[in-house]
Amino acid sequence: MSQPIVYIDLGVGGMTCDDCVVHVARALESVPGVEAATVDLATRSAVVTARGDVEASALTAAVRATGQYNAFERRRRAAPGE
Repeated sequence: MSQPIVYIDLGVGGMTCDDCVVHVARALESVPGVEAATVDLATRSAVVTARGDVEASALTAAVRATGQYNAFERRRRAAPGE
């Protein structure tokens, strides 16, 4: 049985430019089970579309592994139709 798709809203600290957005998005999209990541510099946030079994700790670890940023989960919600 496949996992339902969820949206995971993250707060992201340390971003100061568009290059930061690219680095954070790539880091999030490298996590197994992540389908897409949309990162917003103005709101210092990201929305990750992922399988329901993706742990927030994996996402925050990927962001922290870039060495420049910090992230935390704000909320998790089911994707429409899930």
